[in-house]
Amino acid sequence: MAGWTTADMPDLTGKTAVITGASDGLGLETARALALKGADVILAVRSMKKGGEASNKLRQTYRKRM
Repeated sequence: MAGWTTADMPDLTGKTAVITGASDGLGLETARALALKGADVILAVRSMKKGGEASNKLRQTYRKRM
């Protein structure tokens, strides 16, 4: 898998992903990459406040790509 990037991911439209630890770090970046490829993403977080902030960040990213 050397040299693999998110550009290598197929279209994920119609797929659902549950990402744990999605409020920051690797979890947030994973959620972002999957969402940009069309997946419906469920953010599993411990803090509703941080989860809301992460959701807002993802929505901003998604809007920029449209």
